Amino acid sequence: MSFGEVLASFHGDVTIPLANISGAEVLDQKFWHHLGVRVPGTGLPWLLIAGTYLKKGDRALVCWKRGEKVLQINLHGQRYDRLVFGIKDAEEWAEKINAYITGC
Repeated sequence: MSFGEVLASFHGDVTIPLANISGAEVLDQKFWHHLGVRVPGTGLPWLLIAGTYLKKGDRALVCWKRGEKVLQINLHGQRYDRLVFGIKDAEEWAEKINAYITGC
């Protein structure tokens, strides 16, 4: 995460063991409608969404800026249930992550 993303999300870098990643998928641009409550973080819909979001049974770390596609990495056995990041080549990364997991 860049310095600005760390500030906006109120969170430092995250390291997740590969064994705790259960898959990845690309979300649509209205993903933020279903995030839940932001605790803490920054939320400027359609511009910047960053921080920890809580919803019953779900805890997500989100860092997205306008113009980016949305990659969700599903986790198990970690503090977060999912990581939701904005990147320009989300489809390619979702394929790489899923292929690596199924190939192990």
